[in-house]
Amino acid sequence: MLKGKKLKKGDTIGIVAPANSGSKDKVLSSKKKLENLGYRVKFGKHIFDTWHSFAGTDKNRVSDINNFFKDPEIDAIMCLRGGYGSLRIVEDLDIEMIKKNPKIFIGYSDITTLHSALNQKAGLVTFHGPMATSNFFDIEKITVDSFRESVENTQPREIINTVKLRSITGGKACGIVVGGNLTTIMGDMGTPNELDFEGKILFIEEIREPTYKIDRALTQLLNSGKLDQLNGIILGDFNNCLPASEYDMPLMDLVEDRLKGLGIPIIYNFKSGHCKPMVTLPLGIEIEIDCDRLTIRSLEGAVR
Repeated sequence: MLKGKKLKKGDTIGIVAPANSGSKDKVLSSKKKLENLGYRVKFGKHIFDTWHSFAGTDKNRVSDINNFFKDPEIDAIMCLRGGYGSLRIVEDLDIEMIKKNPKIFIGYSDITTLHSALNQKAGLVTFHGPMATSNFFDIEKITVDSFRESVENTQPREIINTVKLRSITGGKACGIVVGGNLTTIMGDMGTPNELDFEGKILFIEEIREPTYKIDRALTQLLNSGKLDQLNGIILGDFNNCLPASEYDMPLMDLVEDRLKGLGIPIIYNFKSGHCKPMVTLPLGIEIEIDCDRLTIRSLEGAVR
């Protein structure tokens, strides 16, 4: 896998908006907070554009991403926020150019689509991590520390969670970690950007989806045979994913019902996703999950 160079103070983070737009005041506040952490910040040309709910037209949003991968002044690329829109631009990423200019790329939620494409098509390690107006507007030390540890450390390490991890099954599993937002992963199914599950550790997280919709997504993946291809699963934060009625299954009941029969190591309570504070998880590197010791460990650095 290709890796971006490690980030250090004084390096430049380019902010792009692949999906929905954000308020100018919030964007400028986030820029200042990133600068206070010691980084330089450069905005994409179309960062303040609007087109319906999107941060500009599809063509302009993806052009900012491609231009920043090509721009030698940019050391890392951070997404402004999620929402929806990455699916509309993913096929216009300049993959061959990106392969020649590997950089740190950071985001989550709707950005999952871009992670999958960059991991699988460009062979680039990316980061399921904080975004400018989603996390650096209301900044937290743990979020920042986890982010920095991920993008500055070239060595294998234990990925420190904010609370104690739990497991559904025992055992240990190794594999390349992939995934992100569950709904977004399902939106990629059947497209050229469909996630490759073979031999992988799947990470999934979600927000504000009723539990029957989580059930539907997991059952679809089970029925398709995709989950049978996995080495292990990491369940991230499922923020406000509650039963829609008194008859619906609670989240952990349905997760155990759907996943325990796979017979693979499954660890949960990993605080990465739509949560505060948020742990950064590199995607595209080999990791180990140990459901007996309750640890997640990278087996290689995510940057060079």
